[in-house]
Amino acid sequence: MKLPITFAASALLLCGYCSAGEPVMTPAPPSEPADEWEFLLSIYAPVMGLDGNVGLGPVGGTVDLPFGDILEDLDASATVAMEARRGPWSVTGDFFWLKLSTTADLPGDATLDVKEEQILASLSLGYAIYETDRTTLDVLGGAALTHLELDLTLHTPSLPVTERSDSGSRTWVDPFIGLRLRHQISDRWSFHATGVYGGFGVSSDQYWQALAGFGFRMTEHSSLVLVYRVIGIDYDRGGLVYDTETSGPNLGLVFRF
Repeated sequence: MKLPITFAASALLLCGYCSAGEPVMTPAPPSEPADEWEFLLSIYAPVMGLDGNVGLGPVGGTVDLPFGDILEDLDASATVAMEARRGPWSVTGDFFWLKLSTTADLPGDATLDVKEEQILASLSLGYAIYETDRTTLDVLGGAALTHLELDLTLHTPSLPVTERSDSGSRTWVDPFIGLRLRHQISDRWSFHATGVYGGFGVSSDQYWQALAGFGFRMTEHSSLVLVYRVIGIDYDRGGLVYDTETSGPNLGLVFRF
């Protein structure tokens, strides 16, 4: 079994070396001046599976890799983010990286070997449309850049052509809009949820993300967080088909300064 970088990252996180993904922020105390900048640095160790259709030209099929079986197929993954906030305005940058290798069983005796490396980088501008001492609701607008590298090999033992393979890469940008909710449950516990939707046919037919989770404040400037994240992409252009959902739990730390 492979020892994915994800679990090495998790160990570092729990030892306090790093930070978390889409940031989970503990709302600022009421006494903080509203016009001061606040920053959050985050790192997650994501353990995420893949489900959907992938294809390059005539080579493709359906992949069903739940996160519960990901340990043998995940090569590496990481999420890093930074948020800057001043008053009702915020700017968030998010970087997601996933690398995996798996074999999918297809109808009959066919199989599909999949090697994938995905980079997703997004930048969004937020504005608080509702804000109290404990709760903040932001409206978001931004764009997400996706870079995808695929290496596919289709094995069909029962057909005259028993093996076909193809590889390629694509990079595209999707606009999106969304909402982000943060709520301070108690002095130490907080809840966070974000949903964005985009694509609109500009590049992808659909691009969306949804995540929700809880944070536990360990010190004034650091929190331990656990969230569940789903990334949906429906892209079909130039012979590349990528209609998938990437989902699973993410463990990390958030640093606020």
